[in-house]
Amino acid sequence: MMDRRTFLKSAGVKGITAMTASVVGTEILAAGDISGDMLSEALERKVKANRLPEDLNMLVDDISLLSKPRNLTVACYTFPNYHVSALHNKIYGPNWTEHNLVRSARPWFSGHAQPRGPLLGELDESKPETWEKYNELCKQSGIDVLIWDWYWYNNEPCLHEALENGFLRASNKNDVKFACMWTNHPWYVLYPTAMTNGHNVYPPSFRPADSSLKECWQSLSYIISRYCHLENYWRIDDKPVICIWDPNRLEKMIGMSQTKQLFAELVGFAKKLGHKGLHFHSSGFYSPNSKEVGYNTAGSYNPFTWVADNYQPKNVELPDYGIAAADVAFKLWPKHHHDFDIPYLPSLSPGWDSTPRYIPPLVRPDKPNRDTWPGCVILEGENPASFKALVQAAFAYLNKHKDVPPILTIACFNEWTEGHYLLPDNRFGYGMLDALAEALGKGDNHLLHGK
Repeated sequence: MMDRRTFLKSAGVKGITAMTASVVGTEILAAGDISGDMLSEALERKVKANRLPEDLNMLVDDISLLSKPRNLTVACYTFPNYHVSALHNKIYGPNWTEHNLVRSARPWFSGHAQPRGPLLGELDESKPETWEKYNELCKQSGIDVLIWDWYWYNNEPCLHEALENGFLRASNKNDVKFACMWTNHPWYVLYPTAMTNGHNVYPPSFRPADSSLKECWQSLSYIISRYCHLENYWRIDDKPVICIWDPNRLEKMIGMSQTKQLFAELVGFAKKLGHKGLHFHSSGFYSPNSKEVGYNTAGSYNPFTWVADNYQPKNVELPDYGIAAADVAFKLWPKHHHDFDIPYLPSLSPGWDSTPRYIPPLVRPDKPNRDTWPGCVILEGENPASFKALVQAAFAYLNKHKDVPPILTIACFNEWTEGHYLLPDNRFGYGMLDALAEALGKGDNHLLHGK
């Protein structure tokens, strides 16, 4: 694999300036208008893309902004698929979990960091003892809230066993607050399944309950009635937090007016149950109607795939995490703060690599084209230091924008098969959790992990 610096060195003068401009966002230099020396000087001066952690202080400008905001809340998304579930018993057969994919992942290219194994082992997340361990890690590292991906298919909750049988039965459940994010997309069965003929195929998808006002009410009112009264349910301004994965899809399926009606009726329902109202958070796919509909805050779930697709040219097969992180913090967040009509919460992640979920492409093209190969975003070069700098950049964003509640979200706590997780692994150990803790002023956290 040829890294960015090697590529620049090997590229000829012809066309290099256009490539350089696209990589780093600088003005385009016309090769015919400058000498070789001028080009070399320009490249020396301009080619270096902004990167975390190296350029954090320069990008922030005022380093006083890097201090932890007062009353900060750290909320981390949680993916409940590392336990046996009724849903996947139907799709894949008995006892299947996503640990199967983590275990069977293989490198797609030289240097590809797969498989990535959980340092604590393949723990069953439907067991209270698993979450007693995980909750302790959250408390040590400064994670205040776990936002659970929450699914509703065929008129009933799905993949809820980890939340209800595991987390909510843990003896230390009140050490960590929780909320639910209605993950209102089809259950895209991304995981190739071996058939009797030996071929790998993708089974049919499950459709969420979002085709009618009645269906949406059933799923969301279930969350409110079942969880929002619990002592450790997350509240903002004393209102239970309800997250919606895809506001655009919701509006597309039932219409903007009915979405507005849905939210108003849910607020009324919550008040009848004794709550002061609801705080609706758009977790991704922001809608321009969000404020009118009733959303209070917005975010991006994991913003790295969007940043890679919009700021990194397609001939960069493997976007660099540090460069992408700088783009997230200093391009994406400010843009969303400017463009959105509700407060945008900084959304961050320790990485991205979803290849364990896919059948590898057969051919790697001679000319790099990320749409063709690998066909998905694979970030390279992620590390605890860069992630810590991204957390600090979130502090700067919140300190700069006092109109935004002091909350940051992280994707994800445990989503191994998308390569964004904080749990200790076979690459960095407890490094990502320790990086978060250090940014939060818990500098001795690593001592707990034998570092």
